[in-house]
Amino acid sequence: MTKTTIKRKLDKLFSEYIRSRGYCIKCKKLDNLQCCHIFSRSNMSVRWDIDNLLSMCAGCHFFAHKNPILFTEFVREYLGAERYEQLKVRARAIKQWKLDEMVEFYEAMKIALKERCI
Repeated sequence: MTKTTIKRKLDKLFSEYIRSRGYCIKCKKLDNLQCCHIFSRSNMSVRWDIDNLLSMCAGCHFFAHKNPILFTEFVREYLGAERYEQLKVRARAIKQWKLDEMVEFYEAMKIALKERCI
């Protein structure tokens, strides 16, 4: 397995995991859910950090990207100031995942998702 392959698998798994919350955290809609990253997926330190991922409907996700200041205010309120600041610090960290780390993390999250859906 390559890093690219496991990265795609992790992205898919986390998207499924986050969307399994079942509703948009902003408007509470139940359909057309997407996995929204607070800090970009390019920030590998928080790419698969549960605090960095939100379940949002397509409309709210689009709104978030078009209105970053309002989105930041919403996220800060949603997470709370302290949790948001901690996430921001983690997002600034440089993380280079090793293949074996990614595979181990993937296996652990598969189990977590399965337990969550039961």
